[in-house]
Amino acid sequence: MRLLERYKEMQEKGTEVYFDAEEIIELLEHFEQMNDFKEFRQLLTLGLKLHPENSDIRIKECKCHIYDEEYEKALQLMAHIGDNDNPDLLPLKLECLYATARYDEANAFIEKHPVDTELEELYEYLAPVLSEIGKDEIACQLVKRGIVLFPENVILKEELCYHMEMEGNLHEALHLCKELIDINPYSTDYWYMQGRLLSNLGDYENAIESFDFALTCDETDIEIKLLRAYCLFMNKNYEMAIEAYMDLLSDKKDIAEHIEPILTECYMKADDFKHACALFSKLLDKSGTLPEMNAYETFTHDFFETAYNKDVTTEYLSKMFLAAKEIQDNKWSSDMPFLHTEEIHLQGDQPLLSRLSMEFIKNKYHRN
Repeated sequence: MRLLERYKEMQEKGTEVYFDAEEIIELLEHFEQMNDFKEFRQLLTLGLKLHPENSDIRIKECKCHIYDEEYEKALQLMAHIGDNDNPDLLPLKLECLYATARYDEANAFIEKHPVDTELEELYEYLAPVLSEIGKDEIACQLVKRGIVLFPENVILKEELCYHMEMEGNLHEALHLCKELIDINPYSTDYWYMQGRLLSNLGDYENAIESFDFALTCDETDIEIKLLRAYCLFMNKNYEMAIEAYMDLLSDKKDIAEHIEPILTECYMKADDFKHACALFSKLLDKSGTLPEMNAYETFTHDFFETAYNKDVTTEYLSKMFLAAKEIQDNKWSSDMPFLHTEEIHLQGDQPLLSRLSMEFIKNKYHRN
């Protein structure tokens, strides 16, 4: 991009080069698409200096106020620009009106607008934007109104699917998601969305299948891999879950603290107490790791969200893992300490310890 090169060269040399208004707009749109708002603001300052009365650059100034959530300033500037026929100005004005809770005024603009392509584009713009700024209820109302007028609009279908999921209407959201997959069966997002909905409905097997399809579209998506591994765990495919988590750890070391607690439980469920003990001991050495693991409904998470004594708990857990490992390896020592269910109850009937002890007892990893 020759224009961008000229701009960067100007910055490097510390000189000020003239750009006409169209060039400024082109560069501003480039930085906006790149989400580089630092450069956007710097260039906007230059653009306003060179072309202070250019309405398109002033509209970009309105956007800058909106990025900074300065909605009143944006509205005042729009009134100063006064170009009500500009198609770029109306969606920004409506966004500001909704953001400042002037719902009646904003709705009046939409209701009196002809049912045409411009109105459809307004719905497309406002629905996701209002959700992003925390106006989910208003966004949902807009989406439902828009989908009646434009029932084939894919963006509105996507937004409606999102709001149905947020409202807990998972079956309706799933039905709509399947429609979206029929429209574009090669969309990673749609397969991921379907997998997420199925997992929330407890249909882990079909959720895994959806995530597999999503990964054929984009095999690098870490979030899909994480949810797929978790569904394998919840579907009691422990060996496959371990393999999936280990693959993730080999690719992304920085997510280890999010994976290792549930991987420990995978090992325990798979009766691999050697690896469970080793990984659990590693977790205990990481200060603050266990109390922060809130992504999964595991034994560890359930307990460490409570106010029980963590030092006592980790000591008993260590004994449990060590005992199970020694029994499995046929290295049980007669003087090995082991925690029985009765002893747990003496410690205050802590639910995590009770459940873990019963898990070992159920699998006969205990002494009579």
